[in-house]
Amino acid sequence: MKFLTLVLFTAIASAQITAPTRNYNVTSPVSNGPYVVGQILPCTYRLFSDVDSSALNLQIDLVPTAPAIVPAAPSAANTSANTTINATSTTITVAATADVSKTDAFIKREGNLTYYEHSINFNIPSTVKPGNYHVVFFDKATNTKLPIPIEIRPAAAPTSAGPKATLSGLPGRPQSSGSIFAQGAGASTASVSKALVALFGVASLAFLL
Repeated sequence: MKFLTLVLFTAIASAQITAPTRNYNVTSPVSNGPYVVGQILPCTYRLFSDVDSSALNLQIDLVPTAPAIVPAAPSAANTSANTTINATSTTITVAATADVSKTDAFIKREGNLTYYEHSINFNIPSTVKPGNYHVVFFDKATNTKLPIPIEIRPAAAPTSAGPKATLSGLPGRPQSSGSIFAQGAGASTASVSKALVALFGVASLAFLL
């Protein structure tokens, strides 16, 4: 029984990354895993029943990993200064204060192991540029960070184009039924029909007389 518990604990631990303070584990995102703009980035962490995490103050950020160094504008005070900008995007806060409560709503059991699992499904904004990032779990109480490297890929391009707009189909613009010749032909046809009906009536009256 102890052997099975040890195997189970090892299997669970192998899919997790432990925080520097060892008071929580992270199971997602997957290290070096690919994620897509406009889709969900899961951030899941576990608190164990036998580990004190009462002082944990957890913040989660999405941080670009490759800042670029570019020359700054020359100034009178410093003509050789450099400035650092993010090559892909700016830091985005996933959760300013992540939930670290240990209540029955989050409790889970696997064999003899009891833990509390919290998960945040973060929708990657369309403004995020594809590239390499870190999902950083930051314990503000101890000033320690657990960075998880990930790759964010662009969203798939649409496979079909929308209907082409035409001048007659523009909103607020009246649609024409055809050319002026077609409109004139319709009016002439109506006049001829009326004349034929009148002639037929006259011929019928003359026949009766």
